[in-house]
Amino acid sequence: MALSTNQSISLTGTSTINDQQAATFSTVVSKGLSYTSVSMQITSPDLYESNKAEVRKDRNDFQTVADNLADSLDSGSVKSTEQTA
Repeated sequence: MALSTNQSISLTGTSTINDQQAATFSTVVSKGLSYTSVSMQITSPDLYESNKAEVRKDRNDFQTVADNLADSLDSGSVKSTEQTA
């Protein structure tokens, strides 16, 4: 018998408009996954409806962060998930 382990990282994000939460994003990133699926939960439907473009940009930016994290796991050099403006 041998021990086998798998590293995964839970990643969450929040889309805010004028200091109000419009949506949240989440994913689990694991080494060796070819694709990372992002879940989006709309927390304020009215705010989302009036700001779809901004929330969708945040979702796409979150996907990029998740993809970069997955790539860094695969390469063995985990990078920060902090984004700079």
